[in-house]
Amino acid sequence: MALTRGGVDFVFLDSEGELVGNAYHYRDSQAAGMMEHAAKDFGRGGLFQMTGVQDMWYNTVFQLMGIAARNPGRLQQAKCFLMIADMISYLLTGDKNLEYTGVSTTQMYDIRHKRWKDSILRRLDVEKSLFPEVLMTGSIKGYLSPQAANLIGVRTDVRIPVIAAAQHDSACAAYAVPSEDENYIFINSGTWSVIGSILDEPVITEEVYEKNFSNEGAAFGKIKLVKSIMGMWLIQELRRVWEKQGKNCEYDYLLREAEQAPAFSHMIDVEDELFVAPDNMEDAIHQYCEKTGQGRMHTQGEFYRTVVESLAFQYRKAVEDIEGITGKTTDVLYFLGGAVKDQMFCQFIADASGKTVSAGPIEATAVGNALIQLRALGVVENERENAEILGRSFEIKRYSPQDTKVWTRMYEKYQNVIMK
Repeated sequence: MALTRGGVDFVFLDSEGELVGNAYHYRDSQAAGMMEHAAKDFGRGGLFQMTGVQDMWYNTVFQLMGIAARNPGRLQQAKCFLMIADMISYLLTGDKNLEYTGVSTTQMYDIRHKRWKDSILRRLDVEKSLFPEVLMTGSIKGYLSPQAANLIGVRTDVRIPVIAAAQHDSACAAYAVPSEDENYIFINSGTWSVIGSILDEPVITEEVYEKNFSNEGAAFGKIKLVKSIMGMWLIQELRRVWEKQGKNCEYDYLLREAEQAPAFSHMIDVEDELFVAPDNMEDAIHQYCEKTGQGRMHTQGEFYRTVVESLAFQYRKAVEDIEGITGKTTDVLYFLGGAVKDQMFCQFIADASGKTVSAGPIEATAVGNALIQLRALGVVENERENAEILGRSFEIKRYSPQDTKVWTRMYEKYQNVIMK
């Protein structure tokens, strides 16, 4: 078995191996203002230069800085740091260790040399002994304990390994790309949209920093050059508001309404701070449209279409940036995750980017996890075999670009709107 979870989140254990308080989540408020403190300590972009990871308000390093400022006693109690997937594997096996793709998201880990950055740990006033061994993807994290086996209901006389999958979910998803060409760009769309390319070495330059890209761990020691963009979070929050209002929130209904809504009636910068955690997403979008000189929307279809059109434009911008940074171009974008089911959205991405979109698999994170386990167990030798397995196992749809002149003209308009 193997575990996959989002990055950043973590727990502390005491000397007895018991939890020190609750787990820390990336939306916890104690990180507020810590990016500014870090800029004073390390200089603007200093943490990025040391780790390769972009400054993002939710990173583990800022959470730890916030804990040190708010509750330093908690750090003094802590004897072991585990990320959430590592904590679950500890409960299953009794072994404490960390996994490469997960720790790469903390912004305390030097992605170049694959080790903790001592100068950052000194600033946090934490000992390196707090962090157990970091395992590479595909390693054995431990074996299912008899107690865990009894609880799960499996045999106790067989040693069942717990494998270190790419524990960061987007790293697992990126391993489920049905491409025989190693030069590809993937888009993993969920609450967040993660857009990137898999490289052998990190790219730590001023251009990467200014364009808000990050170097994170990919499966088996490789690097994901990625940008995280607000994704279907906006739709999820709109549905939450509409549900409270007693409106129809079924996706089939919203898609039909969106198809009938006028094209390009409104445009939003999905990365605007208004959309990070509003009480009411509908009001937040209205506020954005008002401040950019656009009229109010009136139908659910208008909201839905505006979000997915704007996301498609943001994807185009990110793809152009990746190609500029790496000097490599591609004709196909690999679209993964639950949003693959929205055929209109898939077509919009093809239209906006001018590239063919290969859509699927839907459950890319789980599929990537399984492929990593197959490789760890010696069933699959390398990534090149993955494309054949994926092609046989899942329906992969392809969308060719249409109306590219119209979308290019609207993209120029979009850039003018989001600059206001």
